[in-house]
Amino acid sequence: MMTSREAEATPTNPRSSDLIVILIANLMNLIMVLVFLSRTELIPDTQLASWIWALFSLVLLAAAVLNLRAKREWWASALPALLALFLVIEIVLDYVLQFDFRSTRWLGPYLLLYYLSILGMVGYSFLAGKKYGVITLLTYFLSQIAALYSYFTVGHG
Repeated sequence: MMTSREAEATPTNPRSSDLIVILIANLMNLIMVLVFLSRTELIPDTQLASWIWALFSLVLLAAAVLNLRAKREWWASALPALLALFLVIEIVLDYVLQFDFRSTRWLGPYLLLYYLSILGMVGYSFLAGKKYGVITLLTYFLSQIAALYSYFTVGHG
């Protein structure tokens, strides 16, 4: 039997945590479409993404902690934390330092972290429910189409 203190620390509905994480994963994919298109000058560049990434990273870390405290499967904490880590690195490199790492040796590790984190969210979504996985996979492919367009237009995603 749970004490009242343990009940307070445990989310009453882990499903709500899943839905928030999945929503963020899909919003990130859709925002990445805008980020990639902003690099091609189809839409104006904005620093708004950095503020959105910061908010997303905080929410993802909170979800990871709640899932950890609820003693859920490892992926329920590790995958949101991995995406939060990527978002923090993205903020630091692109928006704080404004470091052109895409033409350096750091591009490989950056892309590895990006694909591990975003594909981890696809996996998370499928583990939470098939329909969520399909939706997340579709928004992922949409972002990749925009990345390819950006790559062929300006030479990088």
